[in-house]
Amino acid sequence: MKLSLLESKIFGKVCYGFRRDKNKRVETVEPEAEIVREIFGLYLSGNSLEKIQEHLSKQGIPSPSGKTEWSRDVLNKLLNNYKYTFGVIDHASYMAVKEMKSNRCRNPNRHIEDDEEWNEQVNLSCYGPTR
Repeated sequence: MKLSLLESKIFGKVCYGFRRDKNKRVETVEPEAEIVREIFGLYLSGNSLEKIQEHLSKQGIPSPSGKTEWSRDVLNKLLNNYKYTFGVIDHASYMAVKEMKSNRCRNPNRHIEDDEEWNEQVNLSCYGPTR
């Protein structure tokens, strides 16, 4: 798949799974795009970033920089990259991953919307109230 010239200009930096052709249009690199789809699929199946790292290593799939191991940071950035909705994955899959990542957030206060409850949580430490 190739993006239009305008889309290619807006696209900015080309990420794993894409390249620019001789006319500077962004196009999909299908073997890499397939790996991106696999990573999204593994995450949507409930696999952690560590499990995905292990899987890619066992398959002998090098990271975008050519290293033998994928870092959690690279996988996390890949899963957060909206550009993959341009012909690699569908928008629904991207949003489903975003929702899953939000639910796996390690901040226990992430859903607090009430100011009083938030202030109470902020004033607590693992040893009790700080005041």
